[in-house]
Amino acid sequence: MNYRAIVLGLALSQGTALQVWAAETAPTPAAQDSNMVSYGQEFFSKYDVTTAEDILRRIPGVAAILDSVASQQQERGFGSGGDQILIDGKRMAGKNQILATLRRLQIENISSIQLIRGTSAELDVQSQGLLVNILLKEGAGTGAGSWQLDTRFNNKGYLQPDGLVNYSDSWGRLDYIIGLERNLLPPRNLVGNDWHDRTRYEVYYFPSGAVQELRPQVINREHDKFILTANLTYNVENGDRARFNVLLEPRQPIESDVTALTRFNSSGTQTLTATDVHKRTSGWVNRWELGGDYEAIIGPGTLSTLYIFNYVDNPTNEYRNRIIGTTLNEISRQLTNQLTTEGILRSSYTWPLAAKQTLEVGAEGARNTLTQDLRVFFDLDANGRVEEIPIPTAHAFVQELRGEAFVDHNWKILSNLSLESTLNFEYSQITNNYPFSPTATYKFLKPRADMRYDLSTSDQVRLKVERTVSQLQFNNFVPTFDVVDNEIDAGNPALAPEKTWVYEAAYQHRLPNRQGVLDARVFYKDVSDHIDKFVIRREANGDPVSATGNIGKAKVYGGEAKVGVKLGFLGFPDMGIDVRYLHQWSEATDPFTGRKRHAQNLWTDELDASFRHDVTAWGFSYGTTFKMSEGQQVFSDARVLRTFERGPRLEAFMEKSLPYKLTLRVEGYGLMPHHNREYQQRILYVNDAGNGIISRTERFTEIRDRRFVVSLRGRF
Repeated sequence: MNYRAIVLGLALSQGTALQVWAAETAPTPAAQDSNMVSYGQEFFSKYDVTTAEDILRRIPGVAAILDSVASQQQERGFGSGGDQILIDGKRMAGKNQILATLRRLQIENISSIQLIRGTSAELDVQSQGLLVNILLKEGAGTGAGSWQLDTRFNNKGYLQPDGLVNYSDSWGRLDYIIGLERNLLPPRNLVGNDWHDRTRYEVYYFPSGAVQELRPQVINREHDKFILTANLTYNVENGDRARFNVLLEPRQPIESDVTALTRFNSSGTQTLTATDVHKRTSGWVNRWELGGDYEAIIGPGTLSTLYIFNYVDNPTNEYRNRIIGTTLNEISRQLTNQLTTEGILRSSYTWPLAAKQTLEVGAEGARNTLTQDLRVFFDLDANGRVEEIPIPTAHAFVQELRGEAFVDHNWKILSNLSLESTLNFEYSQITNNYPFSPTATYKFLKPRADMRYDLSTSDQVRLKVERTVSQLQFNNFVPTFDVVDNEIDAGNPALAPEKTWVYEAAYQHRLPNRQGVLDARVFYKDVSDHIDKFVIRREANGDPVSATGNIGKAKVYGGEAKVGVKLGFLGFPDMGIDVRYLHQWSEATDPFTGRKRHAQNLWTDELDASFRHDVTAWGFSYGTTFKMSEGQQVFSDARVLRTFERGPRLEAFMEKSLPYKLTLRVEGYGLMPHHNREYQQRILYVNDAGNGIISRTERFTEIRDRRFVVSLRGRF
């Protein structure tokens, strides 16, 4: 706790010193809007960079946005929350292509980068956070390309190559960017998935505290994917613009684990030694996304239309076997074929309503589907042969049809006071093929008001009130097989979205001359129809059957501070830090015990701190990223109470420019002295968690691998 307070306190306490230093020593940039900071060629030329991502990571406060893009939860529809990255003032017509596009957008094609706080009628987006707007040069295609060769390895003996190649150019009025990549990097921004190999030390205990099972486990995963992207822009002669994006991402994850099992009775006598082998294969997962938009100037305003279509076909087979002596027994087998699709079409018209006022009206329609076929085989009588288990709705289908109409009003009330007010009306209809499950129809009003007041050209306060509706995860509608507890988890076709009233107050201070930004906010979220596990029914003998459903009210409240600054006041103008600290509280009522507890999936404290130094005279850069989450994530079920903790993580890189437009880069992940550690405890109850009678307690400590990448990158 102390080092977190020291890091954050030092950064905040230096605000005045930074402001004085920046005002006295930095060159004065061209006049600009107090709500917008621009970085152009005079900034780019200091660094030997290749892509848009390279330059964005050198701008104070932006690196954290890039790191969070992949971990953001999926928005309902196109979404408009939080920090956003735009290209030429427009959001990308796609949900999974932002980072891929930034890694392929050549620096030669970029005119400038704007950081905009607040919203703007000229931008095709609403945002509660920071807008990063990448402006392209006229006729963006310049015949520029780049390539990268990677060698990935870890401390467990893994070694594999991958790489990518990109090219951008123009053909008449058509600008295009294309890229092909093979990527073996685990999805490091997703909690729980950033590993190739891990070792788990797990122990089961009787209620008396005596050891029931020793379960050391070695787990391996191969994460192999190919990524093909294409971004096309056609500039119509009359000034209209059409864009088309495509993402193809076939991948083949394979995961296996081996557990050396030793079992004891309550008196401590060994009763079983065995080896459990679990393997999960997915074949080739076919994933692709198409998106596009068209912008036309009609009358006094602009008509914008966006669309996307996502498709994921994911066949998965899981096998669990137990080896006792020389005998192999099959424990369970799971065969799943799941297909999900999402299609969205959004169109809006924006025009000046009056002096300093603009109005946008529009509509959005969407169709989401999930189709799943599930077969489960389990050794019910422990005779070494598995039998197929009957599953209600083994072939499941879920569909949501959604329509939304919205009105957005931007009003510059005073030179230093603006108000954006939005009213959305949503109509949603969810159908499925469950017996006796009627079509569910929902109607939501989603108002939003966002007021910003500039205390000065450097300081701004913001007040926001908003009602949001969550995106449903269709996996919660359909049955699944829990390989840990060897049971079928029922789906819940009656699941409804969460509704949340969000209240937020924020303050931002910008240091002069682009030297950084200090942000702070407090928030309160009042959640209704909170989604968590609950008792969906009881068996004839009274045993509870759980599913994911709506458990009532919940609340989340807290504060967040962000600091992104250059350390010129210490004599290092190209050295910078980005720090984010979040502290939050949450409360929900456990549906199984009736007691108050934290809402699931939330950490009490989160700290992200990154450091970067560009030694421009040597063409050399290095930096680190430290991430820490404190508190316990709590998960409860009909017979289980689970708590989860995660240790801190450290990443680092070094990069050196070489002759012939080459760059050598070395990256390391999981660099803490004891690697990446995770801790879990599960308390299993007899029949029902509500009775409080413990059957056994499970605890594990897990150590993730250290991973490294050596890359050589070039331009042509």
